[in-house]
Amino acid sequence: MVRPPLLIFILFLAFYTGGCAAITKEERNFSKNGLTIAFRSLNYLDDVEQIGFVYPIILSEANIRNHLLSLFHQDIVRPRKPRPVFSRATVTELAPLFRTVMKKVKPGKYLHFEYQASGGITEGQVFATTKKLYWHILKINGVAYSNSPLRLQKPTWKLVRAPGQTYQVLQTGSFKKVIKNRIVANINLPYPKQRDSSHSTKKSSHRN
Repeated sequence: MVRPPLLIFILFLAFYTGGCAAITKEERNFSKNGLTIAFRSLNYLDDVEQIGFVYPIILSEANIRNHLLSLFHQDIVRPRKPRPVFSRATVTELAPLFRTVMKKVKPGKYLHFEYQASGGITEGQVFATTKKLYWHILKINGVAYSNSPLRLQKPTWKLVRAPGQTYQVLQTGSFKKVIKNRIVANINLPYPKQRDSSHSTKKSSHRN
């Protein structure tokens, strides 16, 4: 006869083992060129109750490239000219993997990604609705996003909107909160002109 404490321990062990197996299966990784993408449960996300997700996410490689090229960030304490989150060469490598994995996302899941570069890890979350693609960027080159209005932590960086992008806005009653590390972009995003303008500026200054 199994004693009650032993029975409880056995049941706990079985539940824990099963839970670990479920998490392992849930977070199956796809890796290439320094980029790792995993499927995760929507339960990990906050403030998404009103969002109507779509599955799978079907986008062309060119469209995904436009999205990645349109992600810019800027220091908060010492604002300088906005810098791209990903270089052109990096985007060329990452866009095909994003396209492949987006087609595999199933109901109840979103994509969590980490890109390991020489400057550190860039980490974020991606999910979609019928007309919008959501980019939640958590880290850029190893630096986590921080922008507390109370300055309990030192502010770090914020994303900078490009044409076709807005910040995600959370509303509680009459109070609105703009989240500046969360970009909501039109699903069919055009090629970002600021990429060409910054390149042209460099070329003209070099000539002078």
